[in-house]
Amino acid sequence: MLLRVLHETKFSYTEPVSETVFEVRMAPPTDEDQTNLGYHLRTLPVAPVTIYRDGFGNRVDLFNTLTPYRELVIRATSIVRVHRAELAMARLERVRFDPDHDDFRTASAIEYLLPSPLVARTPELDEFVAGLPDCQGSMAEVVARLMAAVRSRLAYEKKVTTARTPVGEALRLGRGVCQDFSHLFLAACRGIGLPARYVSGYIHLPGEVATHAWCQVWAGRAGWVEVDPTHDTYPANDHVKIAIGRDYSDVPPNQGLWKGRASEKISVSVKVDAIERIPAGWDDWSIAEAPWSSGAWLQAQRQGPRARGGLPASSFRQQQGQQQQTGEG
Repeated sequence: MLLRVLHETKFSYTEPVSETVFEVRMAPPTDEDQTNLGYHLRTLPVAPVTIYRDGFGNRVDLFNTLTPYRELVIRATSIVRVHRAELAMARLERVRFDPDHDDFRTASAIEYLLPSPLVARTPELDEFVAGLPDCQGSMAEVVARLMAAVRSRLAYEKKVTTARTPVGEALRLGRGVCQDFSHLFLAACRGIGLPARYVSGYIHLPGEVATHAWCQVWAGRAGWVEVDPTHDTYPANDHVKIAIGRDYSDVPPNQGLWKGRASEKISVSVKVDAIERIPAGWDDWSIAEAPWSSGAWLQAQRQGPRARGGLPASSFRQQQGQQQQTGEG
């Protein structure tokens, strides 16, 4: 499937701010499941971009804006061909779950057994893990039981959690978005000795066009296999992968600092289109086509302004994060 992804984030401030340092993770990688045919990042105000790889191998675009401004716009456009060759369930059915086997303790997987900032142990999480069903049999059987357990404890509901909500809090609420479903699934996997990691990306489904989060489980000789606990399924050619990490805190689409006394408001818009061929001028996304002014955009997330808190002008403030969410699972 050939997909075009347009992702725009707008930060508005009540007073001029300056000395911004931003990291952006919005570039789809090329791997065995997908091919990045083009990626373009634009910022307003315009700033030079430095590209590097983080500790998980994800591409990061880093830019600084030193001059004062009251509005910052980040626009990322991508063309991706998704070509997952084999259904994940078929790969998992061939592997027996044996957490004590050396295949499940390789150097590339052992890190993903440990707690992480947003998937840390709590009494509520320990109780959830202790109540998980018997985890024996094929990897496909184990993963199906874990997804069912997650969906039995969480109901999909927007605006009850934030980008920085830890899994223990989402579990207490019993509600959340795909980010929270993924975190609880990671906790379940790690709780039974199954390495699992977080995937940040996009999804293209009827009525559901948005940022999305899902997971990968380590299946020994079968390698990393993708699982979508929010939808109780396995990603196909409608999922576009952006970055991987221990949890959301490793792979936010954007994060940064700014200097000033202003209140901040964030608006996020995402559009994912299935296209037949690469259009001419595909990366020409003008200001007149800003997604928040168009009824064709299917996601518009706005968060309220942050309180000032009386910080001195010399203090740096952390920029708001984008919560990953999609339509109801």
